[in-house]
Amino acid sequence: MHARMKQLTVAGAVLLATAACGMKKQPGSLASAAPEDSEISVDIGALWKEEATKDPVTAYRVRLAGDPHNAGLHNNLGNAYVLQNQLDLALEQFRTAAKLAPRSPVPWNNIGTTYRQMGDVREARGAFRKALGLDDRYALGYYNLGTIYDQQGDYDKAIDLYLKAMALKPELADSRYNPQAVNNKHLMVVRLRHFLAEEGNLALPLDRLPE
Repeated sequence: MHARMKQLTVAGAVLLATAACGMKKQPGSLASAAPEDSEISVDIGALWKEEATKDPVTAYRVRLAGDPHNAGLHNNLGNAYVLQNQLDLALEQFRTAAKLAPRSPVPWNNIGTTYRQMGDVREARGAFRKALGLDDRYALGYYNLGTIYDQQGDYDKAIDLYLKAMALKPELADSRYNPQAVNNKHLMVVRLRHFLAEEGNLALPLDRLPE
């Protein structure tokens, strides 16, 4: 369990966004297609399938040899490098994916999470903002940008960004989807604000008698 959580978190940021080019969305899948010809999606299952191989880096490189302009494969190779802590190589692949899929926020999100793991907060913040500039409904961008402000002690700004992220993707507060949620001390406040915005009050529950 600990190994799985370590693999699914990047410097306490959030899920790695992975690619599923041409793949149909499965029931319960986390796939969320970005507006791009070469579809880049958030699909943890796709990454775990590749992780199951003995050497995922080699597996992706072999596939790229036959399809070198596939943004999703470059993005997934970058994710595999991150999981091996080869961060410079990961950045190279994410930047290639960003060039091949210029309208997708996913590679920029991954660039940001990688820079954060490297300790470069300024570059990480810029990358998350770039992702949101490409898609202002990209929940992971708001969440990850929130972690930057959280780290810097600007908790009000962080909570506002977490709230935007949860409004777009409520499952980000669920540790089964986002393991970083376990360590996020502000999510209780975010959940409360989200509930009030949706339900309007915190009245005690009523009960009914059988008629």
